[in-house]
Amino acid sequence: MNPFEDQIIGCCPIVLDQKFFIQSFGKSFPDLFGLPDDKLVGTDFCELLAEREPSWGPVLRKFLTEKNSELELKPSDETSTRSFSIQIQAVYFGEHIHLTVSMIGAHGRPFEYSVKEIIDDPSRVSELFLRLQRTESRLNSYMQHFPGVFFFQRADFSFQYISPNFEKMLELSPDRLLRSGSQFLGMILERDRDYFVSEIRKHSQDSTAFTIQFRIRKAKDNSTIYLTDVRSPVYSENGMLLGYEGVWLDTTRQTIAERKLTSSAWKENLAMLTAGLVHDFSNVMAGIYALSELYHSSIEPDNSMYEGLGQIKKSSMEARKLVRRIIDINREEAGQKNYHDPKKLICDQLDLLKIIFPKGTQIELDLTGEEIPIYIDDIEFRQILLNLAMNSKDALQKQGIIHIRTRRVKNGEKLFESAHEDAIDAKRDGILIEFEDNGSGIPPVYRDRIFNSFFTTKEIHKGSGFGLYNIRRILKSAGGEISFQTEEEVGTTFLIYLPEADFTEQLNETPAPKTASSPKLEQRPIVVVFGNEEVFEYDLISMLQAKNWEVIAFSKVPKLESYLEDCKRSPSLCLLIDVDISSEPSKVCKLFDKLHPDTLLAMLSIGRNIDEIPENLSRDLAIIYDSSMSPNNIVQNLEKLISSPIKVE
Repeated sequence: MNPFEDQIIGCCPIVLDQKFFIQSFGKSFPDLFGLPDDKLVGTDFCELLAEREPSWGPVLRKFLTEKNSELELKPSDETSTRSFSIQIQAVYFGEHIHLTVSMIGAHGRPFEYSVKEIIDDPSRVSELFLRLQRTESRLNSYMQHFPGVFFFQRADFSFQYISPNFEKMLELSPDRLLRSGSQFLGMILERDRDYFVSEIRKHSQDSTAFTIQFRIRKAKDNSTIYLTDVRSPVYSENGMLLGYEGVWLDTTRQTIAERKLTSSAWKENLAMLTAGLVHDFSNVMAGIYALSELYHSSIEPDNSMYEGLGQIKKSSMEARKLVRRIIDINREEAGQKNYHDPKKLICDQLDLLKIIFPKGTQIELDLTGEEIPIYIDDIEFRQILLNLAMNSKDALQKQGIIHIRTRRVKNGEKLFESAHEDAIDAKRDGILIEFEDNGSGIPPVYRDRIFNSFFTTKEIHKGSGFGLYNIRRILKSAGGEISFQTEEEVGTTFLIYLPEADFTEQLNETPAPKTASSPKLEQRPIVVVFGNEEVFEYDLISMLQAKNWEVIAFSKVPKLESYLEDCKRSPSLCLLIDVDISSEPSKVCKLFDKLHPDTLLAMLSIGRNIDEIPENLSRDLAIIYDSSMSPNNIVQNLEKLISSPIKVE
């Protein structure tokens, strides 16, 4: 940048009458000209500028008389002591003249003069003062809006300066920290305190900036925030450490999100590793159920084994259903909304609720006898119950009792009257679900924030702060509401309102049915899965079947060839899973190329690098999936592939 490049020192509006007398002006105008406010109104504007530079008066008067729009007033000659010029824009409206006056100065110009020259020239003093005032204003604005806290900390951990944002961030006055370093150390969580001190000592002889992350407990509500501390040591001329200049940034949300992403990645990998175990268990239960059913039906009721076999048959069926529910609950994304009876969904979920609560917890149901259909995703509804159960489990400190009640509500009925949040009127007929525990209750300091994202009172590895936030989000999308009643050492009741379905919801969300001009019936897509003998146990197979696709799995090429020769309708897709890339995939591709060339071919490579797949094989495949991709994402991608097939050249 040119050090003498022109810059705007100040800008303000001025209103003149027809005789060029000042009628009104902007707040910055008196500062620009170094005059008190009470002496400006009624002053001849042309004479006022003539006092600053004699040659400006006649030029300005001629400019206003001729009703010109723009004028620049410069110093009369290069030797002028004036270090600024004036730019004027004029608008003539009625009996008034509206001016925009800008004072333009040369960047760095005042500092070319000695201190004595500046003092002797009031205009230079005024100009310098204005620049300092503008700089200070900008700095203050920056300090107020910066999302962090600036500080200077002495070597004994007391503070010389803490910016005003400290009180806003931590809801605590910084006064006591200015006097005592122990006060600051006392705010740091005990588990992070030694780490903080050791990092300070490690960098005490290093003049470069360094970063520390630690947690601080807020005194007002006892919640924890993560601070990222970026500081630089400050030394005296003889090398003595004076303190640290630095800034604190609140990185609580980023830290929690990063840890949740790390945890989610590990859980996703773990889910893939244990998917086979879940299906092994399901298959074992299927065998037990089949044998018990066979023997149970072949013996007489008076046989001593009849009752025992009947119990085995019943228990094995319940175990299979329980595994299926666990798989459904752990799906990464919810399914589709449909019409459900909440009473049935609650009863179906009791098995999992009993597992969540401590042994001996009583679950008491008081459900309405009538069926009240609601339009909701059943997976998301089960997640609501599980999240409420997890919260209640952590609050139970004695013999636990859980009450789940439902009742019908009428259109316009007042709801949540004694709840923590404001009462509402039911939008239409619906159902009220009460989930009550006899736990410790919610402390008053937390009650306004329990539905906020990231808010949790649990340790970071035990809670994400999204449970109640997601419940409210799910209910809002279904037209529902949630509130709560709580009393410390007595318990908490969550109140959920959901509107009754009127059976128009699905029509509003789904495309219109095909007209009579399209009489062709849609057929289920056929998906052929080929892999090793364990292919039948993959969770991916059950997820494909859940899409209402016709899924046929093979582990031997001859059996696949026999099927392809006999099938009358070409499969939509063939998915190869974890097969020997040296031979089997090539044989499968040749079969489809010969018998069903329109079938799309895809591969899921498990335990191998995609780059290892031969180039001639890659050309036959429409898409290749890496094992790091979740089964749910693969199914979604396959669905798009079938609906919009990719032509392989």
